[in-house]
Amino acid sequence: MKQSICMLIVLSVLFLFPNNYVIAQDEVLLKRLEQIIQNQQKQIDAQADALAEMKKQLDVLTKEKTISTGDKVENGKTSLLAISSGDKNTSLKIYGHINRAVLVVDDGDDGNVYQVDNSNSMTRIGFSGTKNLNEGFEIGTLIEAGFQANSSSAVSQNDKREVGNDIGFTKRHADIYLAHKTMGKLSIGHGSTASDGTSEVDLSGTSLIGYASIGDMAGGQLFYDKNSSLLSSTKIGDVFSDMDGGRDSRIRYDTPSFSGFTGSVSYIADGGGDIVARYASDLELFKLKGAIAYQNPGNASDSVDDRFNGSASILLPCGFNATTAAGVQSFKAAGKDDGKFWYVKLGFQRKFFDVGLSSMSIDYGQYNDIKLDGDQADTFGIQFVQNFSEWATEYYLGYRFHKLDRASENYDDISAVMSGLRVKF
Repeated sequence: MKQSICMLIVLSVLFLFPNNYVIAQDEVLLKRLEQIIQNQQKQIDAQADALAEMKKQLDVLTKEKTISTGDKVENGKTSLLAISSGDKNTSLKIYGHINRAVLVVDDGDDGNVYQVDNSNSMTRIGFSGTKNLNEGFEIGTLIEAGFQANSSSAVSQNDKREVGNDIGFTKRHADIYLAHKTMGKLSIGHGSTASDGTSEVDLSGTSLIGYASIGDMAGGQLFYDKNSSLLSSTKIGDVFSDMDGGRDSRIRYDTPSFSGFTGSVSYIADGGGDIVARYASDLELFKLKGAIAYQNPGNASDSVDDRFNGSASILLPCGFNATTAAGVQSFKAAGKDDGKFWYVKLGFQRKFFDVGLSSMSIDYGQYNDIKLDGDQADTFGIQFVQNFSEWATEYYLGYRFHKLDRASENYDDISAVMSGLRVKF
């Protein structure tokens, strides 16, 4: 197009000035114009090639193999990051959250205020990698570390900040798994044993601030002895235990789901193990989840011989929900009474505000003979959680009352209030 226009201009000049001198000059001008046009065309072609290459790089960066965050993904594509998995056929995901709170505790003699990391769901970061193999198999890895600066379960009247081993990263998962839809899942490494979470099935939406593991909120607080007018050596976490499984170096197998039922078994490094049955259904009339477990910690525990524990939770479409948990454990010490606990929670959920779901609940639990024979520890709590869906953030507020009855001792009750935010990424 540009060449045609230039030629018309040149011909017009030749027509208007037909003398030989002008014609000679126009021949020189014509050659110069042709050279300029050729150079411009080369630049245009080079720019087109550069744009095509940039588009190709953009498509590569936005494919699913690029690292994504744990938050939702737009249009099936992940965040635009210039970091991808080391293997082109492997998807890599980075996720985590920060969970900070203010904890206020009154031990009956004095009150204290703490800045804490909420142990109900500690601050963490994780990397999850998956690769689909032939014949329906999937192989994956999970690396997850927790970080707590002032754990809510460890701060006490004597240790108000930078508490013990809670400074720095702690291992949560270093795991490899092989999964198949009809054959189940085999996991090897450090991670959840089969019984992890079996006392903590909870559909209330408020477990972030209160659930069966009572000690996570203020477990390091010492009971005040009114007889001696001194702090005792007994902590909340010593007398409240929900007997839940945990994380360890283990081999674990999970069956596929059969009509909502799954089975799990794990063998831990020191010879202990556990076996679990779980159920989950999401029906039109209600949502139901439950778990029951038998645990034999073996040499992994110096005190516990074996345990039976479980929990169940139901959520109705109207928002009402109910949760219960219970357990019993025998001890290795000769003559010690079995420890036992039971726990109940009633809750309600509704989207009162456009920002997200609101959840509230009340709970009560009794934990007996956990530390010493004859101990009876009672607790009552109120919880509230407000979701901010667009921000991937939850605000929470909770109150918990702790009471310990022990023969020949006279302890004050402990009240605790905790409020904070969990921000996910």
